[in-house]
Amino acid sequence: MIDALPIMVSVFPFGLVYGVLAVKSGLTAVEALLSSIIVLAGASQFISLPLFAAGVSPWVIIGTVFIVNIRHFIMGAALSGRIKEPEVFPRLIASYFLVDETFALTSAVWDTDRTTSARDYLIGCGIVGGTSWIVSTMMGAVFGNLLGDPSRLGLDFAVAAAFIGLLIPQVKGRPEIVVMLWTALFSVFFYLFIPGNWYILLGSILGAITGAMVTHDTD
Repeated sequence: MIDALPIMVSVFPFGLVYGVLAVKSGLTAVEALLSSIIVLAGASQFISLPLFAAGVSPWVIIGTVFIVNIRHFIMGAALSGRIKEPEVFPRLIASYFLVDETFALTSAVWDTDRTTSARDYLIGCGIVGGTSWIVSTMMGAVFGNLLGDPSRLGLDFAVAAAFIGLLIPQVKGRPEIVVMLWTALFSVFFYLFIPGNWYILLGSILGAITGAMVTHDTD
């Protein structure tokens, strides 16, 4: 769990921002809290806020969130072979805590130490990061009026900074650089030319295909 402390620190201001914006978008503090507990997926929660504010159909919100979170299928498939324990219930708990940050950290640890239980490590990271996200959401929803504009304090950049910190240690040579650059190019291309949030899924899929072509995964 100590390894997950950077996630806790970076997620906390992000959760504060979400709590503030959720209330400004018309959600109550309790609804904002339940969103972070039940959904536990920051990007899709943020994307849902303008939809809530606009009063669109719940099915539109559900569909949008589903599209944004399709990448979790890819992350789950990538980790499934690394989770050796067969018990179903602990696997369900691990899947609940599977988010971008815990996936990146668990994958990095597995690549360097394969005696570590990927399932237990993922759950440990998820408890730390998830608790930070949920607590900070509640604080932002309740005390957000004291913060004012979150971007004025630079809080909106916290998660981007965390992802950069998680990404850099994974770049060990030319293959990783190639995959990173092509994935970025794919994502930007789809973002510019395809409406909606499909750039997340399509960029991830093509990035994974590129990775399979230029690297040799021995899992």
